[in-house]
Amino acid sequence: MSKQVYRVEVSEDGTIQWYDFETGKRHNESGPAVVWPDGYKEYYIQGKLHNESGPAIVRSDGSKAYYIHGKLHSESGPAVVRPSGYKAYYIHGELHNESGPAIVWVDGTKEYYLHDKELTESEFLARNKTSCEEKTIVVDDQTYRLIKVD
Repeated sequence: MSKQVYRVEVSEDGTIQWYDFETGKRHNESGPAVVWPDGYKEYYIQGKLHNESGPAIVRSDGSKAYYIHGKLHSESGPAVVRPSGYKAYYIHGELHNESGPAIVWVDGTKEYYLHDKELTESEFLARNKTSCEEKTIVVDDQTYRLIKVD
């Protein structure tokens, strides 16, 4: 296995940037590829925001954004979190949350998305309701078909 070779640049303001020596793209396999003087950090792999073990962007104000292969993505929670309370859920770059709102604004406003398609709250809640009509149940070894009674 060949060893990773980096080009590291330090600007006059103290910003440190790591680049893949061969491709010239921002790249660092062992940490952030950009570190700003105020502590803001960005993680890149071959020029794309990427961090499999945490946020790919960590701002000095505490904001975090999770990216995989250049797309906002988190399967275990919101992909964007801000100290103000704003949260946004993304999967593979699409606004998406199957268990609740995909965006929660600071004022409490909620927006629902599945695969980047916006739904009203009632559409979102209704998608899980299924009718029992025509289903069968077994009671004491007898099978019964359910019907809707008005």
